[in-house]
Amino acid sequence: MKIVIIGGRGNGTVVASTIEDCKKAGQNIHCIGFLNDDEKEINGYPVVGKIRNKDWEKLPNDVMFIYTMSKVKLAYERHMMLKNLAIPLSRFANVVHPTAIVSNQATMGRGNVLMAFAQLGPNATIGNHTLLFTHSYVGHDDTVGEFVFLAAYASTGAWCYIGDGVHLGHKSSMLTRIKIGKYAVTGLGAVVTKDINDFEIVAGVPAKVIGKIDKHI
Repeated sequence: MKIVIIGGRGNGTVVASTIEDCKKAGQNIHCIGFLNDDEKEINGYPVVGKIRNKDWEKLPNDVMFIYTMSKVKLAYERHMMLKNLAIPLSRFANVVHPTAIVSNQATMGRGNVLMAFAQLGPNATIGNHTLLFTHSYVGHDDTVGEFVFLAAYASTGAWCYIGDGVHLGHKSSMLTRIKIGKYAVTGLGAVVTKDINDFEIVAGVPAKVIGKIDKHI
């Protein structure tokens, strides 16, 4: 399977490294380059086209994609950018690191990446284009939307609902049956003890609202 990463240094290079690990473990997977608007080469990989020009359309039909253009406080904008590219969902691959743990009872959409030691619990569901960084954990019976970002060591409780575009910060956690609204952000180490509304930013122990995302940024 040939994959082109949509993005650049940062999330994109971490995903490329994950793909390299998958290939070393015997998976039939290979990163052939990036789509990026500013660079010609990224960590030894060629930039095969520009995002803004929709150069994905010029690539062969057997090339699959991973979208990595996630950024704190800009999730709404970046999610809309993804939608505007109009890439068929069937052209997105899932990448699962060989050390990741995915329950046989879990389900996921397309375009997701589970990095080293990430876990997806029994009866959990994740949508499309979600990134689970190292040691992140999705609890059993959780529902996770699309374009969600779980930073390293972030974890969700059981029977939680995580809306589209949510960013769960490094080592953030939550109680069971918590609902987090779309495009909300939890800060580093936040402990969420009650529901979070759409576009809210929370931080602290216990987590409290400290701001709100302007979705028109």
